[in-house]
Amino acid sequence: MAGHGKFFVGGNWKCNGSTAMIKELVGELNAADVPKDDNVEIIVAPTLLHIELVKTLIHAPYQVAAQNCWQAPCGAFTGEVGPEMLKDIDIHWVILGHSERRHIIGESDAHIGEKIKQAITSGLKVIACIGETEKERDAGQAFDVVDRQMAAISKVVESSQWDKVVIAYEPVWAIGTGKVATPDIAQEV
Repeated sequence: MAGHGKFFVGGNWKCNGSTAMIKELVGELNAADVPKDDNVEIIVAPTLLHIELVKTLIHAPYQVAAQNCWQAPCGAFTGEVGPEMLKDIDIHWVILGHSERRHIIGESDAHIGEKIKQAITSGLKVIACIGETEKERDAGQAFDVVDRQMAAISKVVESSQWDKVVIAYEPVWAIGTGKVATPDIAQEV
């Protein structure tokens, strides 16, 4: 659920897509005739390369999110995108703390916290991902891990800013493994 009791649905396209595929997918989404509901926010997160194309083609109620941004508004950070740049092209959401950024790229909780802080300061809303690996879950550390991740987020989000943050529980152990994180497991965490 998003801030103020809204429901939140998001689709991260990860590092996938071509211009033709994007046009086809967005066409299918637009044709789905999803009714606008002020209590539901629907977000799609294409690659940065395709974000402008998707933003141009997609219709409400869909919104477009970036999959990442840097911890400074802009600057000498080759290969990164600043949150101010996202705002400049009318993007309002960004995913931060995704498990792939944590475990493949090596982003720490503190780094993710700084990125969240800068994104909010720049006027973006944040989809903040938390979750444990299979090894951490099997070791009985699931709650310690998500508590640590949430502490880094809570440290930088002021009480008046929580309506700009959606916490996305991402059970890393259930992604592509065939194991299922039931609604009860997700709710427990």
